[in-house]
Amino acid sequence: MARLPGDSSSAARRIDLIASDLDGTLFTPDHELSLRTIAAIQAAGEAGIRVVAATGRSTTSAVPRIRPAGVIETVVCSNGSLIHDVVSDETTHRLPIDPIHVDRVFAELTALDERFAFCWETDHGNGWDDSFEDIAFVHEDLGQRRGLRRRPTTEDVTTKIMVRHPDIVEEALSARLAAILTDPVTVSTSGVQFVEITGEGIDKSSGLELLCRRWSIDPAHVVAFGDNHNDVAMLDWAGHGVAMGNAAPSALDVADEVIGLNADDAVAVWIERQLAGGC
Repeated sequence: MARLPGDSSSAARRIDLIASDLDGTLFTPDHELSLRTIAAIQAAGEAGIRVVAATGRSTTSAVPRIRPAGVIETVVCSNGSLIHDVVSDETTHRLPIDPIHVDRVFAELTALDERFAFCWETDHGNGWDDSFEDIAFVHEDLGQRRGLRRRPTTEDVTTKIMVRHPDIVEEALSARLAAILTDPVTVSTSGVQFVEITGEGIDKSSGLELLCRRWSIDPAHVVAFGDNHNDVAMLDWAGHGVAMGNAAPSALDVADEVIGLNADDAVAVWIERQLAGGC
């Protein structure tokens, strides 16, 4: 059990769960877990603290990058749309977009501007428009694994839709889509060339909330780390939200604390200090 920064009570505040984004946060700039971070997570586990990854990545790329370290057993993927058990390599929960909303996302945006291009993640595989192909072929979650060539229908379980536009990018595109989509969906961005759409109320915090209910953990005893726009809900939801020094302004605005850079293993440093001072 570790004391949280700023806790002036005589008893240390409990940390039952550490939830961390991967890219720009727990990962090095090379998108790997450093040896120091692996050791810190191991130490947290030995102290009785669960460590969960929460990422915009799909299971396709997130799981292979964290499994070899053997220290993270559960990952919230696709911005909260999927929960995956790393040990059994099974997706235990899918939290999809309402099929009716899926149809209307494609219809509304295409009617507004035919230059919108789409990629989609479903239980039948990923797929994308031809005009999304230049991104898809170099994106680690997609590569050349195109399983669904048609756009998803009501028969598919669609967990994420990715949208790009040639002239509008990142935050501006996210704000634009949030303003024009009539159905309740969640729109976010993580610093990549496209915007990600998930189901109503589905983000990293909702996935973590589900896990907390399963494990009987009070969110007040959760510490979350993140660096980008798709981490904002998680940082705001957690009992203690920690933004990286390299974080986007929106993440910095909601954080309770700001630490160093992912290049300097800042999350590992934070865990080490808490364990040394409070456990």
